[in-house]
Amino acid sequence: MTSNNTPTILIIDDNPMNLLLASKILENNNYNFATAESGLEGIALIKEEIPSLILLDINMPDMDGYEVCRKIKEIEKWKEIPIIFLTAQIHTENLVEGFEAGGVDYITKPYKSEELLVRVKNHLELAASRRTILEMNRSRDKVYSIIAHDIRSPLSGILMTLDTIDQGYLNPSSEDFKEIIHQLKIRTQDTSTLLTSLLNWTRTQDETIVLHPKETNINQLINSCILLLEAMAMSKNVVLLMEITDNIDSWCDEVSINTVFRNIISNAIKFTPSNGSISIKAKALESSIEVTIADTGVGMPEDAIRKIFEENQHYTSSGTNNEQGTGLGLMLVKDFVKKNNGSLQVSSILNEGTTFKVTLPKTQSVNGN
Repeated sequence: MTSNNTPTILIIDDNPMNLLLASKILENNNYNFATAESGLEGIALIKEEIPSLILLDINMPDMDGYEVCRKIKEIEKWKEIPIIFLTAQIHTENLVEGFEAGGVDYITKPYKSEELLVRVKNHLELAASRRTILEMNRSRDKVYSIIAHDIRSPLSGILMTLDTIDQGYLNPSSEDFKEIIHQLKIRTQDTSTLLTSLLNWTRTQDETIVLHPKETNINQLINSCILLLEAMAMSKNVVLLMEITDNIDSWCDEVSINTVFRNIISNAIKFTPSNGSISIKAKALESSIEVTIADTGVGMPEDAIRKIFEENQHYTSSGTNNEQGTGLGLMLVKDFVKKNNGSLQVSSILNEGTTFKVTLPKTQSVNGN
């Protein structure tokens, strides 16, 4: 099968003339297609590459279309493939059996090319809409999970502390009271930061989000992040070293990339012990720019990197001073870099540090992004 953005239709039919007819109709309308003369051959092709839709003959020797359909629907990652049956029979019992097996439609032989194309187009669009809805549901569930895990806990602690103060159990003039107020402020700020990241990350899940790429001075952008986070670094005696001498420009959306670097540097400060350092370097390559942010912090375990960057899962941990830490910020970083046509790499050694490498386009691409 051919892999590109054009849908691929798999035709399974034991009659070579039927295969030729259907494939010619699809080919003349710019669809990719693959053909199989038996159910077993068709299943073998699906294992190589999952098609966008299957046209499946019912009356085949050895294994009929109903059985082929049932076997396909048994595989979790194949369940959502729309299957249209091709049949010369249109009896009610055949229709019922086909739908029970998992088919979405029937086309009666002999069929006209217009009918085949309309059915194919409609079911491809329906399948795409279904995938969008399922992905929206997964994103919603992920947001709910993050809220339950990372926001409910600190809010409960804040409410308990406020209740203790309200009940008059603490002396307002005592040192303990001052420390509790200080910790309450930090916890509230952390929760506010988390909510901001949550809202930003939710925005990235909307495919209609519009970025505004332009020629952006990376030096100025990183400097603005450092100025914002300098106090946070100084409170931990962490040194921020910006080692960028030349003016470096990138074609990117300034707001989202500012969020990227702010999140990475903020995380580096959180997970770097006192007296540590964070170095920020940038260089221009042939068609891109590369920014490297390396810290001398506690590092990240391999499973955390895999969860966040490969499996897009939420991972939470606390900073070296028990600061609120969440993998949500890094998920946001990954999504924003991707939307700016860039790439992100991370390497980490436990108890030695973590290095992030962000690559962004130097100039506007041919397609205008």
